[in-house]
Amino acid sequence: MRCEGGDPAAAAEAFRRYQEARRREGKGGSRPTLVNLSTKAKAYPNAITVDQIPEELVRNPEFFNLMRKVVTKER
Repeated sequence: MRCEGGDPAAAAEAFRRYQEARRREGKGGSRPTLVNLSTKAKAYPNAITVDQIPEELVRNPEFFNLMRKVVTKER
């Protein structure tokens, strides 16, 4: 499966930089979990910690495309 409109590796690196900047500001203390409440079967986990998002962006094109839509507010 090919990722539409973007580079998963670049997105993962940008997310890592964002996380590191938040930690330097002292705002990265909690460990939130991203949860998908959909009942449809997906090729990615239904719950993933925020620290695991960069690896999942690179590993899973379906997850990358979903996150791209969320960030760009596409429908």
